[in-house]
Amino acid sequence: MSKYYGLLPAAGLATRMRPFRYPKELLPVHYQFVEENEYVRPKLLIEHSLEALSLGGVNQLYIVVPEWKPEIMRYLEDGEQFGHHISYLYNSKALGLADALLSGYPWLNDKITCFAMPDTVFSPVTAFKDIIDELETQKADLVLGVFPSDEAQNFGTVEFDNTGKVIQVEEKPVVPKVNNAWGIAVWNVKFWDFFKKQSENLEPGISITDTFDKAAKNGLNVRCVYFEDGWYKDIGRFNNISFK
Repeated sequence: MSKYYGLLPAAGLATRMRPFRYPKELLPVHYQFVEENEYVRPKLLIEHSLEALSLGGVNQLYIVVPEWKPEIMRYLEDGEQFGHHISYLYNSKALGLADALLSGYPWLNDKITCFAMPDTVFSPVTAFKDIIDELETQKADLVLGVFPSDEAQNFGTVEFDNTGKVIQVEEKPVVPKVNNAWGIAVWNVKFWDFFKKQSENLEPGISITDTFDKAAKNGLNVRCVYFEDGWYKDIGRFNNISFK
């Protein structure tokens, strides 16, 4: 049985991209040359996260989907063609990222969980291996993958000390203290329990970034790996889309 499980939430409404209504997770963001057949095939956005998880040794995945995105299930199927075993979790509430992630709690609460957004791309693509190694070697409860960003005000920023211990995680600061953004994460059972309790004690709409911050300030071992030469892009944002 696999030690690590992936969780990808694809249950959003993508309101920033309307009237476009096709799942942005299936946008062809680049192309791949297939040498054995000598043809070029489009590589879809969600495949970046699938590849990154594979490189980290994560092949058992749960993808959160609503009824208005059946194309994702139709394209990925059971994941075999991508070297994964994929299960689908239904969530049509569109109550935000934290609520979508909590869809995985009944199945993943006793497992080490690796989280990525299926509508983002980041470098290095091997980042999951590094944050999983950090979780294991430092006996951490939560490890964030943090990337440089010149638009940190649009993301969750992470302050950390010279050992990688997280001091503060801030959601979309008006004036960022640091020019970075967390983009991926891995956590254990202890964080799952903390996350679930936070969701029960607070108003609906709990923020996953705020939950990371509270975990760091309430005794959990929260760490990060900073990819100094890396980058992170949300394809749903205007600044990350190329025009010709």
